Amino acid sequence: MNKKRVSPLTGGNVITIPKNKRSVKMAEFGHASTANYKKTFFEAHPDLEGKVIVHHTVEQQVLTRYPGIVTEEEMHSLENLRGIPHELNSDLHLSRIRKEWNRFYKENQRVTKDQLLKKATEIDEKYTHLYKPPKEWKL
Repeated sequence: MNKKRVSPLTGGNVITIPKNKRSVKMAEFGHASTANYKKTFFEAHPDLEGKVIVHHTVEQQVLTRYPGIVTEEEMHSLENLRGIPHELNSDLHLSRIRKEWNRFYKENQRVTKDQLLKKATEIDEKYTHLYKPPKEWKL
């Protein structure tokens, strides 16, 4: 049986998620060769330039909030970047995702890299259908 979700971010359209694809691949870090994360993202997805805001799924403030847990190379890696359409940025990136991370920070004074990636994966599972390109679903 397929699982259906109604998303207010898609104008109330029903999104059908196939039964065998209910979770996204675990969030991960790669290693960026530059801190210019927008360049990294748009080199991989040139068709999205001007259409999306580049978002770090594990946020940049983690570098100062939890020093030493994540490197700058990991933070700005393509694997940690998501494209959020301009028209959804205020509601999705600056509100919904912001609130999720704020709650996480409040509840976790100290963290591991795995905890950060687990939280990022939870967020991806909720919103990947809105990302450009969407995060891959695991089978």
